[in-house]
Amino acid sequence: MVINKEKRHGEGHDSKGIKAKRIARKVTIAEVAKTVGKNPTFVAAVLNGNHRFTPEEAKKVGDLLELDPHLTAALSAFPVRTDFPNATDPFKYRLLEIIGVYGDSMREQANEMLGDGIMSAIDFTLDMEKVTGSQGEARCKITLSGKWLEYKTF
Repeated sequence: MVINKEKRHGEGHDSKGIKAKRIARKVTIAEVAKTVGKNPTFVAAVLNGNHRFTPEEAKKVGDLLELDPHLTAALSAFPVRTDFPNATDPFKYRLLEIIGVYGDSMREQANEMLGDGIMSAIDFTLDMEKVTGSQGEARCKITLSGKWLEYKTF
């Protein structure tokens, strides 16, 4: 299967331009998510170029944010995910892939919810548990909980 490079996020996705439009219109990630009925983290990943909407979802978001047709089309283009460090252990690689795909999205949502800052990795807990999915499959649930540390101004 040949994929037209012009339809890839990496070639035409302007996440900064999309973000600027979203902020100028005072639309939160949660509001965009509600518009398309998707999880806010997934939506933020689309807006950052790491996932894609269906063309119908892209049109709804394009209308909401008043994007031009080129930016609207870019939201449903195939993403190019290249921002991952190299790891050989599959479990570690998948965690790095999650951060590569969702890291910017999680940071942006955290900033919207908590302000300008970072999650502590010192005052921090990590829990992992086996849960059962909706189809009866085994799933791994990882919960990260860190104190929010606001950046100080001086």
